Amino acid sequence: MTILLGAGYSMAETLYRNLWKSKEIRTLILGLLLFSMMFLLELIFLFFPDELQQSFLAFIFSEIPLLGNTLTPIVTILHLIAWGLIFFSSLMVYSIIREYSGGRTGLLEILGIIVILTVLCGLLYDVWFALFFIGVSTAIVGYMFLALAE
Repeated sequence: MTILLGAGYSMAETLYRNLWKSKEIRTLILGLLLFSMMFLLELIFLFFPDELQQSFLAFIFSEIPLLGNTLTPIVTILHLIAWGLIFFSSLMVYSIIREYSGGRTGLLEILGIIVILTVLCGLLYDVWFALFFIGVSTAIVGYMFLALAE
């Protein structure tokens, strides 16, 4: 029994030392997990909207009439939060990989990530949502530059 406990402790210590102790690898793992969770959440919203409307989450689909159309503000805000987290986690993962290869992430690469995700937003939803996403991603980048400025 003590041999098994000792082997488990040794394996946990090895995993901690090799995977979790390094801040860069820990950030890479958590960034990939955050990206995966938000991507899967968006897939649920895309492929199962009828099931969500019939569940206990039906309140997020409440509509507000606006200028002859209807608007679902809670769903839109949830999508913006999810896409903002997708942008942040993909930028985080790209920056870690770029630092491991010996470079720094520049504004052009950040702009490339924003353009790719904006095109995807425009294709999946509409142009207005893509514009809202540009605002959210610009706010995230602006906050990071202000927070990291020396």
